[in-house]
Order: sequence, then structure tokens, then C-alpha cells
Amino acid sequence: MSDVPVEDGVSLFEVWDALTHYRSMIVGIVAVCTLLSIALAIMMTPLYRAATEIFPASEKDSNSRLAAQLGQFGGLAAITGIDVDQGNKKNESIATLGSRKFTEQFIKDEKLLPVLFYDDWDEENQRWKDSDPEDIPTREDAWKLFDRKIRRISEDRKTGLVRLSIEWKNPQQAAYWANELVRRVNEMLRKKAVTESEKAIAYLREQRGKTSVVELQEVVNHLIESEMKQIILANITEEYAFRIIDPAVVPDEPFRPVMKLYMLLGAVSGIVTGVILALFLNAVRHQRTRSAAE
Repeated sequence: MSDVPVEDGVSLFEVWDALTHYRSMIVGIVAVCTLLSIALAIMMTPLYRAATEIFPASEKDSNSRLAAQLGQFGGLAAITGIDVDQGNKKNESIATLGSRKFTEQFIKDEKLLPVLFYDDWDEENQRWKDSDPEDIPTREDAWKLFDRKIRRISEDRKTGLVRLSIEWKNPQQAAYWANELVRRVNEMLRKKAVTESEKAIAYLREQRGKTSVVELQEVVNHLIESEMKQIILANITEEYAFRIIDPAVVPDEPFRPVMKLYMLLGAVSGIVTGVILALFLNAVRHQRTRSAAE
């Protein structure tokens, strides 16, 4: 068999010759790359994922629960036949959970700026390492970090189930943040509903006093009763916006980095690097051999 020049292509014989001749070098490169990948994985900050499964509460569900709980009060139980858009409350709940205003308030209340930007925070002296105001993280910076890299919100279109997950280096904090975000959005929207109904009742009562038409007074009375129903519903329902199907628990193991994956990537990169280098060195060796023979 005649030698095939490198520039004309590489034959299977040359590949096999390179692999057998430089097998020790290839094994060494694979070992080094694998060890480097393991070292990189060990040096990386492990991230934990805590997730809670929640289901948006609809107006229809709320009305049904209210009728069951207030059935002994005939007048109030009969108010449940209001025609509402069930999707409005669901969309508002999901939008609020991921909103900037809600997130910034959560960060402020929980004092999370030093926690989120721990590399810039001097824990011993309780101050920022950089005194320049332009370099000090703001709540806007915290919101961007939280929204893009820490919090994940996904919805299953078939079942309507919403998954809120937190990815963070501290597993206890990840679980607490996930559960606390749901609790806060429930409380926030519950109070909002009460306030709006109270304002509506005050307005309706004012309008009722301005008319002497019995039919209009009856319509206004029904509207007032409907708003009273909303207030009672909000006050007796803790899971006003989301029903918690599966609360977040403290994860036992990090989801990233995956040691086995890093080992595999290191081994594959080592094999590729070793084979390419072996082919190159083998071509150089054969070229020198041909040159010496000539």
C-alpha cells in the first residue's frame, strides 16, 4: 500500500496508525481534560432549584365555595349568579406574580440587595465594597437579576397548572422565596379586591340615594350585595389568587453543575483533542520519514 499524502486526505490506515502509535498521549489528554472538567465543576457555585405547583383560582371556583360556606344565609348564597370573565382573574394573578412592581417590593421587604449581590457586599462591615453611588446595585438591578436568572414562571396550557421555580445558591432561601412569593401575591390581590369592592359599595350607596325610582334602587341593591359578596369571599379565602397544589421544599441536591455531564464533556473534548493532535503528529512523522528516505 502506498502512502497517501496528507494534503490529499487521510486514509483509515493513517487514522488507525495514529491512534495506535499515540494511544498513550490520547489517554493522557482525555484524563487531563476530564480532571479539568471535574475541577471546573467543583469550583462552580452550585445552584439549587425549589419549585411550587400552583393553580390560578377562577371567579367560578370562588363563587361556588362562597355559596357552600354561606348556604345557611339564603340571601347571600343567592348572590352567586354573577356573570364574570373567568380569565381576567387568572391573567391578573400570573401577571402580578411576575411583575416588576411586585418583585421590587418583595426585594425591598426581604432586604435582598446584599443577598443578591453578595460579591459586592462587605458582610463584616455591613456596607458596599464600592463607595461610588453609580456602582452600588439598585432595586432595578436586583429586579433584572431576579427576573432573568433566578425566578422562572411557566404555565401548562392543557391543565392550567402554573409552576414557579427559584434557582439560587442557598437551598433554604430558594424554597422560602418560592413559597413567600405565592403567599404575598395572594395577600396583595385579596386586599386589592376588598378595597375595590368597598369603594364600589360607597359609590353605589351614594347613587342609590340620588334616585327615587324603585326599579333603579333594586338594581343598585343587587350590585351592592354582589360587592359585599366579593368582600366576604376575599376575607375568608387565604389562597385568593393561587391555590397551592404542591408547596416548594428545600432541595437536597443542586441541579447545576451536573458532575456526570461535566465528566462526559471533558472526556469527549479530550478524545477529540487527542485524535486531532495524534493525526497531526502522525502526518508530521510520516512526512519526515519520506523526506529522510528521499
